[in-house]
Amino acid sequence: MKKIILILFVFLNLLFCEDNVDINLKQQLIIDLFNYPKLTESQVDLLYLTADNYWHTGEYNKIFPVFYLITRILPNDINAYVLGGWFLINGIAPKYQGKKKELIKNFAVEFMKEGIKNNPYDYRLYWELAWFYYNEKKYNDALQYLEIAEKYEHPFYIENLKAIVFMRTNEIEKAIKEWEKIREKYPERKEIAEKFIKKLKGE
Repeated sequence: MKKIILILFVFLNLLFCEDNVDINLKQQLIIDLFNYPKLTESQVDLLYLTADNYWHTGEYNKIFPVFYLITRILPNDINAYVLGGWFLINGIAPKYQGKKKELIKNFAVEFMKEGIKNNPYDYRLYWELAWFYYNEKKYNDALQYLEIAEKYEHPFYIENLKAIVFMRTNEIEKAIKEWEKIREKYPERKEIAEKFIKKLKGE
């Protein structure tokens, strides 16, 4: 089994080397060949350790293939989708310009959407996509994913970003209502919420 994983890493790292980041997933055939059903969570733990090692040694271009492999082994591993998408957007895409950069970001989005299909009842991937679209200034798309994330157990920053999106789109009444909701639902955010409410009301 160790030999199989070693061979797989060699192929993946060659295909994802920094000078040849090809996001059309030519490595899919290789992954399918080695997608053995007997791989267990213990192997996944080793893969996470490998990704962590790549992070500490600065070999960022090797990280995404590890997370991609984890999702082939355990499609319900939301962290692998979250971290894999994050690395593509923040670790790989910024190294490129123009069409190549957009191609990588688009692949990251599709990768996280695949994660949602496999794990539809968790807020995390909805949040990641909302945050991505917010930073792209695609506020309607961001709002769409925030509203879905809100249906599941989630932290305060879901509503927080919703309020900010409404402020960005100049929907003042909706922003006020969102801050009022935050004030009631999250006592630790009460002071911040009240400041925004007063500001939006012009008080």
